[in-house]
Amino acid sequence: MKIPLHNDHKPFITALLDETVEAIEMHSPQAEHIERAFTVALQQQNREAEADWKRTITFLALFVFLYAALGASLTLDLSPAGASHKSIEYALEAVPVLIAFSGFFISVLYLFIVRAGSRQRRNWQKTILMLEKYTLGNLFKLTHQQGAGTSNYSLSSIMLALSLFICLTWLIIYNYLTFTTSGVFGSVISLFISTMVYVILDIQLLKPWLSVAEAEPSGAEDEKKADK
Repeated sequence: MKIPLHNDHKPFITALLDETVEAIEMHSPQAEHIERAFTVALQQQNREAEADWKRTITFLALFVFLYAALGASLTLDLSPAGASHKSIEYALEAVPVLIAFSGFFISVLYLFIVRAGSRQRRNWQKTILMLEKYTLGNLFKLTHQQGAGTSNYSLSSIMLALSLFICLTWLIIYNYLTFTTSGVFGSVISLFISTMVYVILDIQLLKPWLSVAEAEPSGAEDEKKADK
């Protein structure tokens, strides 16, 4: 039995097998190769899902700690009674602002991590759906289509909304604290700093990168270079 390749799947399957094929014959070496790749893809998706949850729990615990530290700094009496130097007074007054800025900075990083994780999960899901067509059939596709409706929410979208909410919360807290300590001018400066932090991280520091697997040429590309 032969399963013809879908036109959209040909580039991926050709790169995976390092040979051009038009159809996959069951129990052939190509079919066994695809089946092994399908198993590896499932295992890798499960490992990345587990790692995503561990990262999420770690960041949420860190945010709880920062919220508690911020609440303590605002509740406890940090007035510099009898301070010997003016700098100590300024430093104590800046503690809540520094905690809020730290929370905002970490929340921006968490937002980027959630976006990157969502992209990775989406890529693995596409790979699994593609490979299963030539191994198990359309098991995953049919399973996901069952009961699809208005309540078929995306877990990636929910996590992205949560990370965005946390980021906006810390942004509001940071700007509010700078407004109460430095007035309107300080609030404008803090808003500018917040915007620049996001822009610098998004555009300059966190540029799209190629993994080792993406940067390494495939066997077909090596053959082309050798022919030249």
